[in-house]
Amino acid sequence: MEEIDLTELFLYFKSKIALIIGITFLILLLGNLYAIFLRVPVYKSSSTIVIASNNNNVSTIQTDITVNQKLVGTYKEIVKSRSVVDKVIDDLDLDYTYEELSNNIVVSAVENTEVLKISVLDKSATKAKKITSTLSDVFKDEVIDIYNLKNVKVLDKASTPSGADNVNFVKDEVIYFGIGLVLSFMIVFIMFYFDKNIRSVEQVENRLGLPILGTIPINGGKK
Repeated sequence: MEEIDLTELFLYFKSKIALIIGITFLILLLGNLYAIFLRVPVYKSSSTIVIASNNNNVSTIQTDITVNQKLVGTYKEIVKSRSVVDKVIDDLDLDYTYEELSNNIVVSAVENTEVLKISVLDKSATKAKKITSTLSDVFKDEVIDIYNLKNVKVLDKASTPSGADNVNFVKDEVIYFGIGLVLSFMIVFIMFYFDKNIRSVEQVENRLGLPILGTIPINGGKK
């Protein structure tokens, strides 16, 4: 493999600065066109549910909290269970299959608490809110029925999202700019690597293995 002169590489990149800028801004333009005309906005609505203890005794309450925290994984599975999801589909008369809606449900636990966060993604902000609200209610009823709990409450009700969850202008611009910059550098490097033109005295010696007896300077830019 031919040894690369870093100084020569830097000068080559410097000579191609216009190309680097052009490619970078082309990627920026294409990225923004995609974001404006092709990307489908997705909205996320969330609600939180607290599963509290039924007891007033301090030691019993602490035990119940520990048990409920350990059951968080089970609660997450119940939220996305077929019985719960299918009931939501029926109640709202949705045109989703179980798999489609289940894939749009995100369940997470607030660390070291009895609070469960339920989020739903949808192309419609209003529908995302309705599904989240109904899902929370159905889940609450299901948990009460299964575990005979009384203190299962919706802590924060679902609200209509004001903006798309998958749209972040600043973040998108940084990503597009980064991709454009990396791509332009890769293209210029490939051009440099496969460019067989002789650009310096050192290249003559390295490529041809011949000693240089003398050089003829360019005088005043005349050919």
